[in-house]
Amino acid sequence: MSDKDFTRFISGRLAGEIGSRITREGLPIVAILVTGATASDLSLLASLSMLPALLLGSVAGPVTDRHRRRPLLVLSELVRAAALFSIPLAALLHRLGFVQIAIVTAVVFSVAVFYNVADRAYLPFLVSRESLHEGNRLVGAAEAVGETAGPVLMGALIQLVGSPFAILFDALARLGSALGAGLVRRVEPAPVTSTGTPSMAREARSGMRIWRRHPVLRWLGLTLMVDGVMGGFHATLYELYALRVLHLSPFLLGILVTAGGVGSLVGSLAVIRLIRSRGFGSALFVTFLLGALANILIPLAHGPIFTAFLFLLGAQFLGDLFATIFEINARVLEQALTPDQWLGRVEGALRTLTGGVGVAGAVAAGLIATWLGTRDALWVSSLGSVLASLILLAPDMRRLLDAEHDWEFPAS
Repeated sequence: MSDKDFTRFISGRLAGEIGSRITREGLPIVAILVTGATASDLSLLASLSMLPALLLGSVAGPVTDRHRRRPLLVLSELVRAAALFSIPLAALLHRLGFVQIAIVTAVVFSVAVFYNVADRAYLPFLVSRESLHEGNRLVGAAEAVGETAGPVLMGALIQLVGSPFAILFDALARLGSALGAGLVRRVEPAPVTSTGTPSMAREARSGMRIWRRHPVLRWLGLTLMVDGVMGGFHATLYELYALRVLHLSPFLLGILVTAGGVGSLVGSLAVIRLIRSRGFGSALFVTFLLGALANILIPLAHGPIFTAFLFLLGAQFLGDLFATIFEINARVLEQALTPDQWLGRVEGALRTLTGGVGVAGAVAAGLIATWLGTRDALWVSSLGSVLASLILLAPDMRRLLDAEHDWEFPAS
């Protein structure tokens, strides 16, 4: 895709994706290494990273549909940069504690809800609906590069300058992301508003109603919700499992997440070919199932450090490869089925649904890990994801998708 505006946007997005991986992996590591965080503390951080989607997703949707999306993207990145700058500053002043890490986590992930909703709604305008697969494939590739470079950079930075100062690089990357979106010259049309603008609550409910009524989005949303519960387990326990149960170093942890990024990059390159050969419905089911099966390697990891590392390496590469293909297709599906003026509300509703169950998963992970142990808790999440894939076998969903049917958008 040679469009200059898209090139500017994706360049900034790439910087943001690299930086976000530093923060996603780095904030819990800062908590572990600087404040001695426990499983319960990490459960709280994971909850704070997911709770904003539950509380703010339904607000972000109507806000996105009522305003131009690009200014929201720029403002979101500037706010996140300011919050992240506070971590190395507090460390420099010897004032950094768990409470501040928790507050920054809440702020960064709250603002991320607005950014992510606006981003999903902005892309169909930037690349046109006819190029959704190509545009999302390139966005997926940027995410994959971020997943590849970010964790390695994080691990190296932690070794070189310490975990708090590694966060500084994400703050700078946020500024780069804001610049990329700010340089887009294409004029975004004013949002379509109806006479007598309905209340925010009514607009939020309409987004929920769409997910519930649509014959395809209903099953897709349910799958993402169940997977969100299992994702709460992973977000809470993975780093604790790698560092304290398997005794890997932060540098090896960075390599593992980088391997996931390589898998994501391969998946983003293969997505269109897979759709042509398997069909939409089959591709969704197969890639979700294979990604879930790959994650079983995580609780299976055992033995010396190198052996355990290889188990996690396979899980990261294969799991992220298939998960990326699934996520790109799910994103395209949502965008293709939703009119522009509804994109914010539909995406905001999804964030609320998956955020709510993700928080439940994070809390459950902390409780089960305390009761049964970290490894057994990860067995619960791995097997739960495998069972979630069965939802995608719903007959009406596969029939409609593979027939390339013209689905009717439900009335509000």
